[in-house]
Amino acid sequence: MKLELQNIGGFTGVHTFDIRKGINRITAPNAKGKSSLLRGIQCLASDDETVFRDTLNDDNDTGSIKLDDGYVRNLRRVNNIVQATQADDRTFFDENSEWRNAEKIAFFTPKSRVVLEIDQNAFDVLRFVKSVSGAEIVESDLRRKEAQLGEAKQKLDEYIENLTNAQKLEAEIKTMQGDIQKLQGEVQELEAVIAKESGTMDITDVSRDLGTKKREIEGLRDRLRVREGEVKRYHDEYEKVRALRERINEEIDEFERMYESPDKSIVEFSGKITKHEHRKKSLKNGKDLVDGLLGVIDGVKKIFGESERVVPGEASEIPSLEKAYKLLGESGECPVCSGNTSLSTLDQRKDALRACTTDLSKDMRGEDEQVKMLKADRKELQDNVDGLRAKQRSLDEAKRDEEEYHKEWDERKDTLDAIGREIAEKDSELENLERQYEDATKNVQTKSRERLNEMRKKVGGFENEIRNNQKQIDRLTSEIPDYMIGETLGEYATKKNKGLEQLRMEIGELETQYDHEVRGAVELFNNKINNIYHDMGFTTFRDITIKEETTRGRPSSLNVIVEHESGKKQSLSSLSKAEQLILGLVFQISAKENYIPDFPFFVIDDNMNTFDPDRFKLALDYLTDKADYVLVSQPAPPSEQDELVVRYGFD
Repeated sequence: MKLELQNIGGFTGVHTFDIRKGINRITAPNAKGKSSLLRGIQCLASDDETVFRDTLNDDNDTGSIKLDDGYVRNLRRVNNIVQATQADDRTFFDENSEWRNAEKIAFFTPKSRVVLEIDQNAFDVLRFVKSVSGAEIVESDLRRKEAQLGEAKQKLDEYIENLTNAQKLEAEIKTMQGDIQKLQGEVQELEAVIAKESGTMDITDVSRDLGTKKREIEGLRDRLRVREGEVKRYHDEYEKVRALRERINEEIDEFERMYESPDKSIVEFSGKITKHEHRKKSLKNGKDLVDGLLGVIDGVKKIFGESERVVPGEASEIPSLEKAYKLLGESGECPVCSGNTSLSTLDQRKDALRACTTDLSKDMRGEDEQVKMLKADRKELQDNVDGLRAKQRSLDEAKRDEEEYHKEWDERKDTLDAIGREIAEKDSELENLERQYEDATKNVQTKSRERLNEMRKKVGGFENEIRNNQKQIDRLTSEIPDYMIGETLGEYATKKNKGLEQLRMEIGELETQYDHEVRGAVELFNNKINNIYHDMGFTTFRDITIKEETTRGRPSSLNVIVEHESGKKQSLSSLSKAEQLILGLVFQISAKENYIPDFPFFVIDDNMNTFDPDRFKLALDYLTDKADYVLVSQPAPPSEQDELVVRYGFD
């Protein structure tokens, strides 16, 4: 299997390696690319931007990893973030979705989660079990459903409280409506008494007209306040647009003062650019001629410089060959003109031509710089011209807006004046009615009149309170979804609890599934880890068992208990770092056998360097039966090895 790395880790450019089935030992001195090679393979099993950042070469913005023709991962750095081009890639989990956890299981490196947690003495067995099994996904769904249930219950409590308050207000409204009916009966009786005392019913009619007129005037005043707000808004918009138009006019005037004729200036810039391009072309033609002459001199010098010319014996037999050597002339003669010249003369001409070539190149670069500067100035002017045209369009638009807002302003002012005139008329009518009312009540006894006014105030107060309560009821019930007017609290709560019950059932199912996944995973690990540990040649522990701790019947944590031959038992956290690393490796190998047995790779970077040679060999021999390709890095002293080498099997 061919592995090709481009700009990966410490490798700049393209580097290829041959990976063979069985054991592949990556040996090299420190900082020679061992980890870079292994991280390249890890990228094919990862979607982690941190892994991508650690993998791409710091001096390049693009890189790639190719494994045969089947797998590829392309990396690029954008805004200092390293990303993968998903559309062009083909990774391990694209081929087999069950391999999505391969990065957590089949890569035992210093940056693996298991190794990092062991280094910090914080290895969480439950978290590891959840991440490699399906329990982590189930737990995420469970937490989401629990959050939904909590939010739904909180909302329901709020809705029930609102509904309770609304129904209390409805009861108050019914009570007040009864009180109003009683008061209205008393008002009618009292009006009859007052009518008898005054000898007329005009006071009742005038009072009613008076109330109607007051309500009309209040309505007009409300309309007036609304129109005043509209007039102010349109006036403000008009002022804003007018200020914008003046500012744009100033900017256009400023630009026109700077450039009297922008289009003419652009044409002048173009003419200057064409002139310098022609000059550059002439300089290039001259340089090409000088370079050609320089080549001729080099050829003449080569032939002229032969101190002794040996004519082949075949020349006497081949006329064309004999003719060729005659045309070359004698040594010391110019092969072109047969003139009598010297090597020093040719060298002087050659030096003069080279100096001329240098001068021509320098002048060509000068013309290039002039063209670049002129093009930049022309582009800046063109951009300014384009900006001017955009500002002119904005000016036209601002003028239209100004006219529209001014028109609206005038129309609203006219409406405002009309409403003001109407209010003045109503005020005059109100004054007349008040005088009529005052005249009508002159003959009414003071005591009866005061009592009547008091009753009417009560009726008006009840009516206002009923209107306020009704508004409050509308506000409270409008925020309650699925509420039908007339529903009781119990009916509404029962209906909504059905939805909550469905969420509770889903949560119960997820809890059962979570427990099943965790406990099933623990059983799988317990069935394998002892065999793996002993088959790899380790004998320190007689038994290794994952123990479950529960809270309210659910697994809350997992602990690893090891038993020595002496019967002594220890927890994982009390072991040495080396012993914890061995168990971490055992857990990952067990996870591979349990969840991704067909994944072809198992990678170990630096973590087995402390093993003695026999155990190291036994561990790798065991892994060759569990993965097609076993890759392990080993440091080599610089005195024995200069560069990275892939070795196969054991020496």
